[in-house]
Amino acid sequence: MNIIVKIVFLICLLASYSVSATIKIVTTTQDLASIANIVGGENVEVKSLTPGTRDPHYAEAKPSMIRKVYRADLLLLIGADIEIGWLPALLRSARNSDVQKGSRGYLDLSSSIDLLGKLKIATDRSMGDVHAKGNPHYWLDPNNGILMSQVIAERLTELDPENKESYRQRQSTFENKLAQKIVEWREKLLPLKGKSVVAYHKSLTYLAEAFDFKIVAEVEPKPGISPSAKHLNKLVNLIKEQNIKLLILEPYYEKRSSELLSKKTGIQIAVLPQSVGAMPEIENYFDLFDGIVSELKIAGNF
Repeated sequence: MNIIVKIVFLICLLASYSVSATIKIVTTTQDLASIANIVGGENVEVKSLTPGTRDPHYAEAKPSMIRKVYRADLLLLIGADIEIGWLPALLRSARNSDVQKGSRGYLDLSSSIDLLGKLKIATDRSMGDVHAKGNPHYWLDPNNGILMSQVIAERLTELDPENKESYRQRQSTFENKLAQKIVEWREKLLPLKGKSVVAYHKSLTYLAEAFDFKIVAEVEPKPGISPSAKHLNKLVNLIKEQNIKLLILEPYYEKRSSELLSKKTGIQIAVLPQSVGAMPEIENYFDLFDGIVSELKIAGNF
């Protein structure tokens, strides 16, 4: 009987060790969660604080989110102040010293990206929802997805050096596949190269740069500011003058303004998934760009 008890105890001890050896990762978006899952594999447990259906600027620090952060070994965030409205309060409530800013368990991915749109002037609310540190929607350039995976793999290696080869191999596989897919996506979107496009918000700049089209105007007169009738009339004239054929926006923005522009000018609307999880079929980072490319091809009729 004593032997059986000892065996049971040993099994429980080993199981306990296995669980504790898993790195618990919390991410601020599903895009980060997707990449972390791929790079981390069986050595990590990943949970996202926000769903891909939501604008990551806005979230509420719910008790379930606080618990996730409290138990985390590593926090991955988009950064560039995109989570500024909710993440600091969440970190204070969670009281987990392992994932506070400055710790090894806190990783701001924006620090590894050459951000577009950095401002050298003082900002205020009259300018709308601007980001002085730079445009934070950098994950919408798949080339930045490669950089993100490299930085995540490096940090996982620091936290868990015993599994460094696993992280490096997984990251390399991800990078190679993504590089191949970028060539494929760019080829499919060649008809858009050099073309002028209208966007709803200043969040698709990286996407335009990655696939060589030009965003010449936004439906919003300023970031986060609803368009006025006067602004929409200006856009109608611009679209007609430049013969612009495509308007792009994310699913969570109001559609009335875009539909009005379409009715008055004939411009085609492409509602693009902006994040992993934005639509049921967008389950990972590769699906995200497959979905974006598909929607652009349908709306552009090419």
